[in-house]
Amino acid sequence: MSFPVILAFAAVVLAAVAGVVLIREKDPQRRARALVKAGAGLMTVFTVLAAAFTGGYAMEQPGGVAGLVMILSWVVPMVALAALAWFLPGGASPLLGALTVVFLAICVWFALDPATARSLQDSNGPVVAVGVVALAFPAAVLGLKRSGTAGWLLVAVGALPLLITIIGRSGPAGSLAAASVVPLITGIAYLVAARLARRNPAPRNARPASA
Repeated sequence: MSFPVILAFAAVVLAAVAGVVLIREKDPQRRARALVKAGAGLMTVFTVLAAAFTGGYAMEQPGGVAGLVMILSWVVPMVALAALAWFLPGGASPLLGALTVVFLAICVWFALDPATARSLQDSNGPVVAVGVVALAFPAAVLGLKRSGTAGWLLVAVGALPLLITIIGRSGPAGSLAAASVVPLITGIAYLVAARLARRNPAPRNARPASA
């Protein structure tokens, strides 16, 4: 899972979609919906790939029942949060916000105690990177209902853990960067979409005012 490859892929896909939408579609509401769908689609594909990668790693080490439990320990809550975000976005928004705050607090704790952080990640894998994916996918689903709130959550999840880890030198920055770039780009797309959605659509049958 190479950071430059993921960054290039995500940037090219979203730039291509955004370019086509901005050129061909004049209605800001439709532009916003297209950006949200593109971001959600990209985040879904990325989550599947990340789950396959981490799942394969867990089934190799530690493997067996322990590996399966390790996978289910984050996949099941992630799917449950995504379902809550889809069916009850009003309840999911504060819950995801609270979980993000807790997650960032753990990142700060790791930065303050890098020896413990490295020990935990050496024995359990890149737990911070997995946490980013586990929170980012439900936030991306929430973006289909509330793009502005989801955008800020994704930007926070995508940027702050990486920044804290780099400053504190508390873990492998490469895997965390690979896990963070797509949520960050998706969050930016959601924020742009939320801004576009607030604009009034241009009247299609508008006539120039008479002199």
